[in-house]
Amino acid sequence: MPGRNVIKGKQLYRVLFYGVILTALTMGILVFWGVREVRRDAAVVAVENSARGLGGAVTVLVNAVTKSNDEIGAAGLSSLSPKALRARYRSMLAGHAALEAVLVSDEKGLRYSLAKRADGIVELVPGRGTENALRWTLLGKGGSATPTSPEWPFDREALDKGLADEWAHLQPGQVNWRSVYRFYASGEALLAASTPVEAKGEKLMISYVFPVKAVLRQLGGAEKGGAERIFLYWDSGKVLPVREVTDGGGDDAAVHIEEAGQIEDQVVDAAIQRLDKDPGQKGKPFRYSLDGEVWWAYVLPLSVFGDTISLGVAVPMANVVSSLTSDTFLQIFGFGLVLLAAGALLILHRNRARIEVLGMKHGMPQTPGDVLRLIAEGESSTLEFKQTLRFNLKSGKNGKEIEHASLKTVAGFLNSEGGNLLIGVADSGEVAGFSEDNFANEDKALLHFNNLVNQQIGTEFSRYIDTAVLEVQGRQVLCVHCIPAGAPAILDNGKSEEFYVRSGPASRQLTLSQFYEWLKRH
Repeated sequence: MPGRNVIKGKQLYRVLFYGVILTALTMGILVFWGVREVRRDAAVVAVENSARGLGGAVTVLVNAVTKSNDEIGAAGLSSLSPKALRARYRSMLAGHAALEAVLVSDEKGLRYSLAKRADGIVELVPGRGTENALRWTLLGKGGSATPTSPEWPFDREALDKGLADEWAHLQPGQVNWRSVYRFYASGEALLAASTPVEAKGEKLMISYVFPVKAVLRQLGGAEKGGAERIFLYWDSGKVLPVREVTDGGGDDAAVHIEEAGQIEDQVVDAAIQRLDKDPGQKGKPFRYSLDGEVWWAYVLPLSVFGDTISLGVAVPMANVVSSLTSDTFLQIFGFGLVLLAAGALLILHRNRARIEVLGMKHGMPQTPGDVLRLIAEGESSTLEFKQTLRFNLKSGKNGKEIEHASLKTVAGFLNSEGGNLLIGVADSGEVAGFSEDNFANEDKALLHFNNLVNQQIGTEFSRYIDTAVLEVQGRQVLCVHCIPAGAPAILDNGKSEEFYVRSGPASRQLTLSQFYEWLKRH
């Protein structure tokens, strides 16, 4: 109706049809996006938990050596003299096969060191003040003490600077892992775990040095979560994939430190290449693909300060995908969604005529104002005025020809684009009412009109027609709203059958050949 925003006729069917398709697509996109986000979140959590759990397993090495907070804090030392430190840490080295050396340092750098060697334990006592010399002593089993020299080239200045910087940055309770290759030419074979302590009123830092194989062994026996690849990554660009490590056999045989770009494990190599391209991803989970399989990697710096070594893990997406986020679920859901949408569209198609009828009935005038707005538009292919339903104003009596005039208008609307017939409105647009038809009441008028439609057009077409009597300007108007029928509406006048369509503001009867052409078009 003019002035009312409604969905009419075939438009309602199109809205529902495309609405089903749009809803199905929206649901599919939302589910796909939601599953993708769930997958991502699950992968991030899995890879972070694996890395942090393994990082905690590495720290257990320090706990295993110190056994208690008292040992970590160097409590119980009678003094900080070389003799007292030797007694304390020599027993610690003897009691822990995994521990390679212990270093004590302060704000100036190295203060004392004990380290294992094949022929005994080497003690290093740096000179202080004007006495800047290094005193190396080999401590034998029988209590002998023999001057000796370092096993590997040694950079005193680099060592003091590195330890002093670490001492300045570490906070109580922190454990900092770093490689010692920068100041001790052992390559990446040794790792140091440093933690600040209080002893005799002084702030010191104890560094526990482990062979990298001990770390590998610890990682190999730890709970890995969903991780299928574990590796150590040095800032020198070298990588050490964690493989099975046993206590037997030469240490070097189980440790295969590889250069970036020459890593045998393709999964680890792909993660390192991605990291080399974007170093900012260190400390953040990142996604990459290899041979069609999706992996998530996380490279966790083990260093609180002096970021020299990191622990990396790689988790295949398949390890974190649940049954509700798997590709199989998406395929089944997608197939089910397609079937559901197809079923809904089939139901819509089978009820298309009813839906179009439901939508087009919104064009029925509901108020006197609706009728006046229609009258103001004037007669057209979708609007016609009739002053009476059965009374012939010229002859002064009821006539079948007057009823036939209204019925052919209705048939024309049914066979065209629908429309409104207003009975009680003169051709001039004046609201005259249909009181001349002399119906006892409006219900009798409606019943008479509906009977005419059922008898001469067919009861099956009544669902395409709405009727109502409205009082407009004090006079009654019979409003007939028609929508396009799903089949040809043929008017039976008792003598012959006629087929009408709308042509401008009039109803035109088609010949047999014209009707045939109409059928081909519809």
